[in-house]
Amino acid sequence: MDLIRQMTEEYKDYLFDESRTMGQADYIAFPDSEEELVQVVRWCARQGVPLTAQGGMTGLAGGASPLKGLALNLSRMNRILGMRRAQNGSVYLRVQPGVLLTQVRKALAEKNFDVSQWDEESIRTLQSITPGELFFPPDPTEPTASLGGMASCNACGARSFLYGCTRAHVHGLRVVLADGRAAEVCRGRDKAQGRRILLRTLDGSTLQSELPSFDTPDIKDAGYYIRENMDLADLFMGSQGTLAIISELELILKKAPEHLWGLTAFFPDDDSALSYVRAVKGHPDPGVPRLSSPAASIEFFGRNALDMVMDLKEKNPAFRQLQKLPDHYHCGVYVEFNADDPSRMPVLLTELEKVIIAAGGDPERTWVARDAQELEQLLFFRHSVPEAIDLIVEENKRREPCITILSTDMAVDDAHFEELFRIYNEDLKKTDLHWVIFGHIGENHVHPNILARTKEEYERGHAIFEKWAKDVYRMGGSISAEHGAGKIKKKLAMIMYGPQKMKELVRLKADFDPQGILGPGNVLTDEAKAAKTEVEQ
Repeated sequence: MDLIRQMTEEYKDYLFDESRTMGQADYIAFPDSEEELVQVVRWCARQGVPLTAQGGMTGLAGGASPLKGLALNLSRMNRILGMRRAQNGSVYLRVQPGVLLTQVRKALAEKNFDVSQWDEESIRTLQSITPGELFFPPDPTEPTASLGGMASCNACGARSFLYGCTRAHVHGLRVVLADGRAAEVCRGRDKAQGRRILLRTLDGSTLQSELPSFDTPDIKDAGYYIRENMDLADLFMGSQGTLAIISELELILKKAPEHLWGLTAFFPDDDSALSYVRAVKGHPDPGVPRLSSPAASIEFFGRNALDMVMDLKEKNPAFRQLQKLPDHYHCGVYVEFNADDPSRMPVLLTELEKVIIAAGGDPERTWVARDAQELEQLLFFRHSVPEAIDLIVEENKRREPCITILSTDMAVDDAHFEELFRIYNEDLKKTDLHWVIFGHIGENHVHPNILARTKEEYERGHAIFEKWAKDVYRMGGSISAEHGAGKIKKKLAMIMYGPQKMKELVRLKADFDPQGILGPGNVLTDEAKAAKTEVEQ
């Protein structure tokens, strides 16, 4: 088949994703339509060749790094297909899975789409909106993520504190099953009956299965979503290409906020920062003022993370434009607000000043962004942390090839977060490892990163993560709030689910993928191993 190419040196960059997890494959394919995708999947099914779906290759859990077989790269399925307005006024945008988040943002901001293949309804809908009127809210750290990849791990990002994760902004999907049959699922229309699944495919046949007997965590989670009477669209989002391949998405667009502003405050210790975060979330300590408007995002930067980027500011020209930190900093918290009324900004700034003082911070050592240019500067600082981590991991990997990104995105509820935060710091401070903590503190999940320099440090890092997974399981949390388990966190997924629940998930996959060719090595531990594994819980 012309679509199937031998994996050669030319395609080596498709063997690993942003996690630096190196994979292997015999073949690679670049379909540019659902029809070509179906042909590739049917070929794999006939030949018994495993396949791994890939999008923007920005994942941090090794999910897009092929374990074997065929690398199914969807980057050429990158067309925005149309737009419609529902009777309730909601506007939906149809896209192929390889469309990048940056593509959607730019097209909506400029109202600039290739409409050469759009139908009349799509063109009428486009004519009814103005540039920048609508936006797609999910905001992962890497804006070159593909929409299919974002859906496959229910990606979130900083602004999900206000807007929620990708799952909340997808109305429908088209998927290609492991045997090449295609199906379409729409939110509110195609649902499980209790725990019974009856999926109708486009050729008139059906796929039947039974959902696992348990519900997945009711918090921010990037894995499988399981509920009675659930929308079937949600079954595929978070499954990381193990149940089907997403071939099309219908996105729910929202009215864009007219004004964005942000503020980065610095604090003398973590307890002060936590007090500030509680207040911004609407749960202030006694004597601390309550804010009158909700934040869109709340991001934390630990001392080691701040030191890391300041060190790179001195050494790397790409970081020279970073703002200089105030004296005597320990940690920082970035807060962003999205609103339509600009008069709210001075009111909020006055409220925040009081909260910062009450929490132990200093308004004079606080960065405030009142316009788009100043906000861009604060966001550049926020994104400099993961970029610095990428550079360090890449350098360490040159010396020790086994090294990948070691980053957690575990999440718990409000009642347990500060306990987990203390566990992270106490466990890491006992080591001689190079580590940083930053991330989405508003949603009770920060990102401890261990920057391993040797194989021994890398193995110790994994052991610490496994210990934390048991802590998170005890707290009823998730081992992956936004990146997915992929291949790197399979052991952590096993700890969270346990052998019996893992067996039920493996059985669900077998109903959708009897040959076991989709997403080999992602998330699931095979049933035989799951039955034998003893997990301390």
